[in-house]
Amino acid sequence: MNHIEIHCCAIEKSIMSFPMGALCIKTTINYTEGLPEAELFQHFIPDDPIAEARLAVSRSPFAIGLSMFIWNSRWFQTFANEIRTLAPEVLLFAGGPHTIDFSKGLPSWLDFAVLGEGEISSVLALRSILDGKKPENLQIDGLITRKFISPLSSKLPDLSKLVSPFLSGQADSVISEYDSVLWELTRGCPFTCAFCFESRGKRTVRDYPLDRISKELDYLISHNIQNVFVLDPTFNLNIERAKTIMRLLLEIAPSDMHFTFEIRAELVDEELASMFADLNCSLQIGLQSIDEEVSRNIGRRLDKKLFDEKVRLLASKGVSFGLDVIIGLPGDNLNKFRNTINHAVSLMPSNIDCFVLSLLPGTELALRASELGLVPGSDVERTVIRTATMDEHDIRVALSLRQGMDLFYTKGQSCMWIHCILETLNITACNLFSLFMKWMRQTNRSEDEDIWILQDDFVQSLFEKTGNAKLIPAMKSFMELHQGICYVTDTCESVTLELSYRPEDLSNLDSISLSEFVKTHKMHHCTPTIVMEEDGIRFY
Repeated sequence: MNHIEIHCCAIEKSIMSFPMGALCIKTTINYTEGLPEAELFQHFIPDDPIAEARLAVSRSPFAIGLSMFIWNSRWFQTFANEIRTLAPEVLLFAGGPHTIDFSKGLPSWLDFAVLGEGEISSVLALRSILDGKKPENLQIDGLITRKFISPLSSKLPDLSKLVSPFLSGQADSVISEYDSVLWELTRGCPFTCAFCFESRGKRTVRDYPLDRISKELDYLISHNIQNVFVLDPTFNLNIERAKTIMRLLLEIAPSDMHFTFEIRAELVDEELASMFADLNCSLQIGLQSIDEEVSRNIGRRLDKKLFDEKVRLLASKGVSFGLDVIIGLPGDNLNKFRNTINHAVSLMPSNIDCFVLSLLPGTELALRASELGLVPGSDVERTVIRTATMDEHDIRVALSLRQGMDLFYTKGQSCMWIHCILETLNITACNLFSLFMKWMRQTNRSEDEDIWILQDDFVQSLFEKTGNAKLIPAMKSFMELHQGICYVTDTCESVTLELSYRPEDLSNLDSISLSEFVKTHKMHHCTPTIVMEEDGIRFY
């Protein structure tokens, strides 16, 4: 009996390209009696889809399954069309978030597609076809065929009965290629964010058993995995379960094993914040917009006071966290977007990830795009190019602000010292990012240059032009101090600094203004060395 091939395609090799979904389908097939053996094949967007299709045909598979997302949909269309031309007898099916787009009609290059989680419906379909049924005659929940479009997503599997790709050995051939993986702890999300895939269909949240999670953690540790992105859209939804998992991680995970969690800031409490602080981890928090009306337009409830309180709790504990912001949401405008960025910077996240809205197939915003005035471009991810409240010019301005923020704030790791510039010059973060991009253009500087050198040169120029030259030594020393700490933290290599003030004096800039600091502290040229030791960073 010929084998089954499961193909996935990522934009590039990264932690997010780990083929967790494809591995789940491969594992289920291989643990289902009577089905051919399934094999996994990985591709990347730069690969030639026609060449990869010809290789697949040369292996003579019975069936080929495609793990489809919006960003790989065109790649797989080319891949599948070539399969159809060379080997029309091969069964072609697809799963993944993008298949909702086929509810309008199955493309000619597919025999069936699966809506939602595929472990049950894909196996039922494959079994039926092996028993002699034609794909177009199948009528299974969650299936799209030539003659049938299921009104329902696939039946949800019992997570306690699913075989683990890790513990079964099905991931062994892939795990050796990665030091970073996706780790699925939960499926489903109770929230209704109108831009997100997770808001579709049933909003049940189901958890994998804690015993399985414990064993999978042992597996990841034994394979020397360094970075783990936890697949749980709201890790702290069940706060007691989250704390139980955190205790396990704190007890067992090596200190150099890093975890990334997606959390809801409003659900954090003091104990969980302390746990995050004790673990080698970072958090990603969806803000999207600080405007309450915009938040309502996308199905989110924003309690700004509570959100700020909880985020500042995390910051006070020294937890590394980032905020997500979206450009082009319905009802948002350039002024509201600037307010969101300014407020996000004030919360001192380590990074701010800013995305242009993508009209993902099947999401509420995609379905209501015309009504809401959301106009996508021709790019594969259907990112908006204008909205009813932001025209093309506004979107370009927002993108320029994002570019400045990405460079100066996130890449430049300026969260600990940017407030000194903003307070001294009495400007907003958006003003600063705009000035930075203008300076980059006027001086013909390149994004490829060392970001810390760019920051130093820009700040010196800005302070000179605004009549604050006497504050430059203190400002640049404060910057270099934090740049050095970031360098040692990132590389564990020691570094010697050139400062105009003592490090212990510079720490006062967290609580007093730059001008007050210069008035009350004497300059003292020093060259401290920062070293990473077992108990933390030391100055010598």
